Formats: sequence, structure tokens, C-alpha cells
Amino acid sequence: MTKNHYKKYKKNSNILLTCEHASNRIPRKFKNLGLSRKDLKFSKDFYDSGSFELMKKINQKIDCSYIYANVSRLVIDYNRRLDAVNKYKNSFHSCPLKRDVLVERNGKDELINIPTNTFKNKKDFLQEELKRYKEYATPYIKDGYMLIDRMRNIHKKSYVIMIHSFFPQYNGKTRSVDIGVLYGTSQIARETIKSLKDNSSFVIGDNKPWRLQDADGSVFYKVEDMKDVELIVFDVNNKHLQTQKEINQMAHLIVDALQESGVLTK
Repeated sequence: MTKNHYKKYKKNSNILLTCEHASNRIPRKFKNLGLSRKDLKFSKDFYDSGSFELMKKINQKIDCSYIYANVSRLVIDYNRRLDAVNKYKNSFHSCPLKRDVLVERNGKDELINIPTNTFKNKKDFLQEELKRYKEYATPYIKDGYMLIDRMRNIHKKSYVIMIHSFFPQYNGKTRSVDIGVLYGTSQIARETIKSLKDNSSFVIGDNKPWRLQDADGSVFYKVEDMKDVELIVFDVNNKHLQTQKEINQMAHLIVDALQESGVLTK
């Protein structure tokens, strides 16, 4: 049976790479969530295209701990909180269990219903959301904090680095950012942003194209209260992750920025 997430612990590293939207796998019991293969193919919320390949390439360069999801975010979104304040503002973005999905049809984005995720009343919806969250997201979160605690027990300073990607066109809006660096209380984020700007011609987003607050924080939001751990999210425009060469170049740029900001020691 395929695992719903994978992890590796590297004792000598003080870095944890995470990738919550790495996979487009939908367990068979959900029968593609009632969606057609064509709509899944052109969905902009199925998974983060190129994010897993980028995380894997970064890991090859720095050899650190990692954890990544092996279930599509349309089944349950590992990076959304059950108690999120923004949960009902737009179900295709803020909910752990999404009722709608953004699909590109004839060159335009269209919001369509996800049949298997639709329920007649709110109570049934919340019960299913909680059930899936406990089955898929909770074990992932538990293992993630276990890896974080192991780092904290050994290292004076640790880092959680989340890898995500986004579409250049989303819900009718153009996103001009090439690499978004998202952070809350991280002290080294601005130095990382400066390095990316100094060493590339990319448009670097300072908490853009969205902010952590827009999703009520990351899945590992408790890290924000840990003085010995910093959290940074790299959200990369997937137009720059189309080939292995582009992915390798992006990984190299990010690793160099982490070195210049002091996250990595040469």
C-alpha cells in the first residue's frame, strides 16, 4: 500500500525541507473525486507542479531532513488548518477540504464543483473534512513536528524550508512574481530575498504573490513561536520549473541564497 507521506531524518542537518503539495495522487476509493481526467489535468489546484522535483534537487545539494505529502491537495490540503479564520472565504483556496477547483478551459479559468467533496449540509461536510484530515494530514503534521523536535534537541538554530509552486495565471489574475519568499517572524528571510535579487534577474516577491496570513499560517505554524526555529517558504512560478535544467538552476539559486543568508555553512 502506498504511503500518504514520506520522510527522512538527517541527524547532522539543522534543516527540514517540506513539500505539502508534492503529489497528484488520489487514492482509488475516491474515484478521482468525481472529476474527469481532463479537468484534473488542467486543474490549477491539483498539486504544485514542479515543487517536488525542486525539493528533491535542493535536498541533493544540501542533504538534509525532509517530509513530503503523497496525496493530492484536492483530497485534503495538508497546508490548511481546520480552524482557519479564512476557511469559508473561498473554498478553493482556504479550506482543507475543497468544494471547488479552478480549471483552465478554453484559455480561461473556471471554478467547478468537486462532486465527491460536496455535501447537502454543513455538518456532513465538516465530518468528512475532519475524517480525511485525521487520516492524511494529522500523521504528516505529527511526523513533521517530530523531525523539528529532533533538530532542536541537537542544534542551537534550526530551519523549516517549505517548497511550493504557483501558476503564472490564476483566477483571471496575472502573477508577475518569479520567486515568492514567504515568512512570518523569520530573521534571515530578508537577507535571503536580497541574495536572490542580487544574483538573478528574477522578480522576487517579499511575501508575494500571497502571504502566510492569507492561509492562516503554514501547516507548521507553531514554529513561529519557537525562538530557535525559523520558517521560510519558497513559492516558485511554475513556468520556471518546466525542465530538469530549469529546476536545477532554480535549486542552485535557492541554495546559494541560503548560504549567503547564513542558513547554510560553507
